Amino acid sequence: MKRVFVALVAVFALALTGCSQMDDAASVGDTQISLDQLQTQVDSILAERAKVDTSQMQLQEGEELTRSQLSFLISNVIIEAIADDAGIEISKSDLDAYKIEIYQNIGGEEMLPSVLVNAAIAPEGLDAALRRDLILQKLTTAASEAGSDDAAVNSLIQKLFNDKANELKISINPRYGVWDAETLSIVDKEPAGGAVTDK
Repeated sequence: MKRVFVALVAVFALALTGCSQMDDAASVGDTQISLDQLQTQVDSILAERAKVDTSQMQLQEGEELTRSQLSFLISNVIIEAIADDAGIEISKSDLDAYKIEIYQNIGGEEMLPSVLVNAAIAPEGLDAALRRDLILQKLTTAASEAGSDDAAVNSLIQKLFNDKANELKISINPRYGVWDAETLSIVDKEPAGGAVTDK
């Protein structure tokens, strides 16, 4: 089941500058991600944890969870922009069909809360996560049909994200850390090697 969600996180490389609006957690082009939006996402995930057995799960906590959720929200904007450029549309029927497939893979819809908790996805973020997966599938299929092998497809998709991130001029509130281009994640301090741009 992890392939459904983990692949959504690993390919996002972002251009980073300091966030000029302190009431924003980040901005992606003209899109602002507010502090309240980020905190609501985190609070929702924490609330869901209280409803399932998490004893066998390795879960993110504190600042690590907040940084990962901010990356999730940022990457949602990037991949939607990429989909627009590529003319990719995901319909409600596409999402509904994919949910049925997901339920079958995890052993039934009743298992969804545990799966989402383990994947650090808020219930209200499920459709965004599935949209991202379907968009990635369509991008992968198009590249493969054009003759690219798996390695070339991965490089192509990562380049799409890098290029779109640079185009959109992403800005992150420094209270949440900085972007580490080597690990493709937000970290709480500047990584070695000066891989981060900052204002």
